[in-house]
Amino acid sequence: MTVPLNLPDMSEPGLVETADPETVFGALSDGTRVDILLALWDADGRSATFSDLREEVGMADSGQFNYHLDKLRDRFVRQTDDGYTLTLAGEQIVGAIQVGAYTMEGSIEPIPLAEPCRACGGERTLYYEDETVRIECGDCPSTSTSGVPPGVFADHERSEIPAVASRYFRTILAHVGEGFCWHCEGPITATVVPAAETRAARDDLPTTFEELPMARYDCGRCGSEITSDLGGALLNHPVVGGFFYEHGIDVRERPFWAFNAVGHEQSRFRERDPVRATMTYTAGDATLTLVVDETLDVVAVERDG
Repeated sequence: MTVPLNLPDMSEPGLVETADPETVFGALSDGTRVDILLALWDADGRSATFSDLREEVGMADSGQFNYHLDKLRDRFVRQTDDGYTLTLAGEQIVGAIQVGAYTMEGSIEPIPLAEPCRACGGERTLYYEDETVRIECGDCPSTSTSGVPPGVFADHERSEIPAVASRYFRTILAHVGEGFCWHCEGPITATVVPAAETRAARDDLPTTFEELPMARYDCGRCGSEITSDLGGALLNHPVVGGFFYEHGIDVRERPFWAFNAVGHEQSRFRERDPVRATMTYTAGDATLTLVVDETLDVVAVERDG
């Protein structure tokens, strides 16, 4: 007689959803519970006993305090032999509070940028409003935008804002380039498409930009789309960093938008079936051209000078 074994499917990661979002975020609806998370964040080693935590939050009634703590337990707070500590979800909630995504708003007076527009040589300006950084040229339609939480700029002087924005742009593309959605950490699929085939394409997109190759990062979980020209998308590639370093340039010390592809001189489609698109970087008299396929994989490297 053969007895069937109910073994788990080892091809699956074994992750299941145990609560709906309404229930999870409902647990944070009381200010006392948010205070508990913040108190644990500030505690030594981010761990505290029941009594120390209650004292820090300032609630005299231990029964009432336990009621609120119980609403957070397992999901946002974990009980240990030494007391209580934050779960990863608890740390992420506090992190979202710190970055100001839910608690801050504001704008920054426009900041003229020192670097001229790569498309026309005109003056570019950085704007920040509605939680969005916009790099805009005053003489042509060249524009770069990205959502940036207010807290990213909260601890910086006005003169530092462009450099901070540049690092943030680079960080987003490094994140999605490694295959993780910037919004939900879901799996990312990268595709090279003409600018006209992205959600970010404006109704007034100039004809000269419609066929500019773009890296489109689509999330398989939340459906979000992040796009970048190939200049930004390939900037983290080791061949690119090495090329500029050979010519005395550290790409980390230059503004992110100094490497944008803004015309067919820098980036174009060589073939459409199969896709072969190019991005050319320049340092002095030398050039580096990367050829990518439809999935943004580099299939050839060409050097001149």
